[in-house]
Amino acid sequence: MKKIKVVFVTTHFDITGIGSVIMNYCKALNKEQFDLTVMAGSPISEVYRKECSQYGIRIIELPPKHEQPLKHFSKMYKELKKNQFDIFHDHGNSDKMSVELTLAKLAGIKHRIAHCHNTLCSNPKLHKMMNPYFKKTYTCALACGELAGNWIFGENHFEVLPNGFDTKKFVFSASDREKLRKSLHVENKKVIGHMGRVNYQKNQKYLIEAFSALADTDENVVLLMVGKGPDFEEIKDVVNKNRHHDRIILYGESANPASMYSCMDIFVLPSRYEGLPVVLLEAQMSGLPCVVSDAITREVDFGDLRWASIHESPSVWANMIRDVRVLSDNERIQYFEDKKEQIDMYNIDQTVNILANIYLDMMK
Repeated sequence: MKKIKVVFVTTHFDITGIGSVIMNYCKALNKEQFDLTVMAGSPISEVYRKECSQYGIRIIELPPKHEQPLKHFSKMYKELKKNQFDIFHDHGNSDKMSVELTLAKLAGIKHRIAHCHNTLCSNPKLHKMMNPYFKKTYTCALACGELAGNWIFGENHFEVLPNGFDTKKFVFSASDREKLRKSLHVENKKVIGHMGRVNYQKNQKYLIEAFSALADTDENVVLLMVGKGPDFEEIKDVVNKNRHHDRIILYGESANPASMYSCMDIFVLPSRYEGLPVVLLEAQMSGLPCVVSDAITREVDFGDLRWASIHESPSVWANMIRDVRVLSDNERIQYFEDKKEQIDMYNIDQTVNILANIYLDMMK
């Protein structure tokens, strides 16, 4: 049987929410049925390079999209023409996906998927202007959740594909917790945690302000921030100038996010906007109490999230975090069992079958 050639396309293939979604599906799809390629501009994560090599997934690296747009799109078109893919699966956050989708159409790719992962973009005016054209460029519309789909495609004009991953990896681990807390010298501290791409959307400056207000009245708290991104150096500077800089850990990227969640006591996500944040699913699966922005879709809530507005003073967040009870190891493990039904919705073994059937239906 001839394999179906699928190309996953994204702006860059770094350790981000979209990057992890693509990598999870690439690893889980049946390699006897599908020939998989990831096409992305740099940076490309070394972790993902190794995993792609291990699982027989090809990477086509393009020049960086924002720094060299003409070279980026020129090489993309040439590669699409040369490789004759059956399915073009574009992952993005806005109608700007229409550029890639148009190139795929011009390259003769019949089946073109627009897959939305967010509920807002950095340029809403341009988004609104491009939306009518965007809707002519794809043949299949997917979204990570209802809110993201309604925003970009309009109600009922898309299919929801939950962000699937290996959920069992995120069960709380007491040994990982002990080992990591020891290496970070926070054994007896209350660890406020955050994980995400360091950028405008994730709102880390606000998080630091909220932590500072908390740290003013609690000498036992530390802030652990995991992730990298375009604003990393700027945030590093903000941390260095902060009065509690010695209690803020800028960890950078982690190849083992599950151990990071086990290390934390409370998870905080003050995002300005989100599609369906995988980190929030993972944090809940690890049994972490979470304080999150009310701009995030309620679809992600297993029933125990604490919601707050980023339009409130950071001290309001500080008070909310202060009032959260830290759970015991046993309570965190039990949480995974208690929420098994909701967690299974995101189990890669289930969601990959949905995606495979979408591909197979296209090719009939």
